[in-house]
Amino acid sequence: MFKLATYITKTFILTWLTLVFGFLALIGLLDSLANGADIAKSGGGFSDTFRYMFLRAPVIFDRIFVFTLVVATLMVFVKLIRNHELVALLGFGISATKQVLLMTPGVVGASIISILFIDIAMAPAVRSLQTWGIGEYKVKNITPDNPLWMEDKGRIIRATERIGYDTLGDLKFFIRDENGNVDRIWHVETAVYQDPNWLLTGVEQIEVKDADGETRQLTPLEGTKIWETRQTPTSIARLTAEPRDLSLAEMRNFSKRGNSGSKPSFAYKFWHAHRITRPLAAFILLIACAALMQRTGREDTGNKTLILGITMAFVFLIFDGAMATFAASGGVAVWPSIALPLLVFGIGGAFMLLRTETL
Repeated sequence: MFKLATYITKTFILTWLTLVFGFLALIGLLDSLANGADIAKSGGGFSDTFRYMFLRAPVIFDRIFVFTLVVATLMVFVKLIRNHELVALLGFGISATKQVLLMTPGVVGASIISILFIDIAMAPAVRSLQTWGIGEYKVKNITPDNPLWMEDKGRIIRATERIGYDTLGDLKFFIRDENGNVDRIWHVETAVYQDPNWLLTGVEQIEVKDADGETRQLTPLEGTKIWETRQTPTSIARLTAEPRDLSLAEMRNFSKRGNSGSKPSFAYKFWHAHRITRPLAAFILLIACAALMQRTGREDTGNKTLILGITMAFVFLIFDGAMATFAASGGVAVWPSIALPLLVFGIGGAFMLLRTETL
């Protein structure tokens, strides 16, 4: 049994790695072609296309790794069917349930390794893409249409431009009194990070306390002002990133009440819970695939069930993606939105698996 488990696991891992490489190469190439104009405008050459593909690889992998696990599982069963090995397994009393148990270490192990890789590689890659300002990161960065709001030591700060990785532009500081009322507003041209603080230049102030509708003028402040804060260019990059593009530790930090983030805390809480439940999703989809692929006919090649299995994976991803959209926007609570797709496919897979035992 151990040799059989080793054989199936080895076949699965090799198939999965081949699929991952193929998908990353194909999607990365198409993605780089779609953003080739931005790469050229930034002064990049031919080598920068590969740099962009390299930086985008962890993000693309995060979006597709569950699908690749499903396709690799289906391909293993197709191989067993075509080599008539599935008939032999069933003849030796290795039912669909036992086949699931044989494949579980490989599938769940690959999903855990995937999560660890994403957790380590994706956040730095996204920060590099933000600094570069290529493709969607040009839109998702700090812009007038997508400003960054922060609360820092009782002040509200609004930034609408990111000039460089360590430079912000067009900021407003809403300085409040002990009761939370705005006393004055600073209009800041640029904020440049010089560890451990930010240097503010082009600062103009307007007094709003007791204005009572009266028009007040901006008054230039002489010299360079200092913004003392715990915010650094790295923390700003985390704030501006999409919640699912962060590491688990960063998501957990921003999901806590009172910690500032560019999205509401429940969005970070959802993506944190979503990522750590992907091994469970992979296991549930393994059950459904194993039940679906029990084809032992003499002329069976597994092609039709392969198409059905891929369709099932697409349906799961669409269902899961719809629930993610609702949860990240606050329309559905976090755990029900994660549990519903898993519950539906888990019950469906378990029912099909039980049917294979009784047929």
